[in-house]
Amino acid sequence: MARGPLIPGLREYDAPRRRRSPVFWMWTIGAVVSVAALVVLGGLVAGIGPLRALGTDEAPLTPVAWRPTVDAQVIQVAVALPESGLCTGDEVVVRAIERPTLIEVSAVRATARGSGACAGIGIAGDRTWVDLTLDLPMGTRMAVRQADRVPLEAESALP
Repeated sequence: MARGPLIPGLREYDAPRRRRSPVFWMWTIGAVVSVAALVVLGGLVAGIGPLRALGTDEAPLTPVAWRPTVDAQVIQVAVALPESGLCTGDEVVVRAIERPTLIEVSAVRATARGSGACAGIGIAGDRTWVDLTLDLPMGTRMAVRQADRVPLEAESALP
């Protein structure tokens, strides 16, 4: 059997394939596990990153009214503030389940887990307006509170 190159003049293709060392794979797997642990830990403890929902506490709020906006697929929902008010880091989230004849609306206050007590902003009974994007225009559908199916008061459009 001949011991020369397979194709004369192309010696670089004759060498056996090089494999990565086990140390390279240990470092790669260690880096991937470390990044995954940081993402999960950041979501749980700090409420940041793609898993921030793991690091938030949600408290239900009461939607009380709605009003149309310039965009037919966006309405604003008035949400009653809780007795303690809102903290500066709180986020009011309004969710909707759309049906052919009505829209069921719910609202929650999302607070970072472990944020502690704060001096609330706002007075109990006040309300804040939150935009809600719908899949289809509001049209003649009725907006109701999801918890007790009470119709929400329709207010005039924005000035």
